[in-house]
Amino acid sequence: SMRIHQTSPNSKVIKERYCKMVNAVGIASFLLLGAGLIVAFFQINNRAHEAEVLNHVATPMMGMQSKQGPWPACTGIKGEDCCDLIHGFNQNLQCDVIPEGSMVTMDFREDRVRVFIGEDDLVVGIPSRG
Repeated sequence: SMRIHQTSPNSKVIKERYCKMVNAVGIASFLLLGAGLIVAFFQINNRAHEAEVLNHVATPMMGMQSKQGPWPACTGIKGEDCCDLIHGFNQNLQCDVIPEGSMVTMDFREDRVRVFIGEDDLVVGIPSRG
């Protein structure tokens, strides 16, 4: 005796509804995934742009180590070595090594660079003209 399994009309409707629901969930998941990828792309792009802007701001200061100054490469080296470095760029500059906190005149001179040093004779701050 064989049993023939017949699908009732009610179970057919339930299957159709279930398939539509699974399709809708799949489509919604796909759309959310796409939206997430788009947001991630723009955030990564924005961070890359921010890093590029920050790099452009920092680069000119390093490139300005020339006859004009300032000289950030001097920070942390011996005061006399800093003056040697500065004279390598421009021998016409007067380079004074001065202990940090010393009293100095307030006049501004284009031909002078004051190199301030700490107790360990190492340069503190970034020397520049003046």
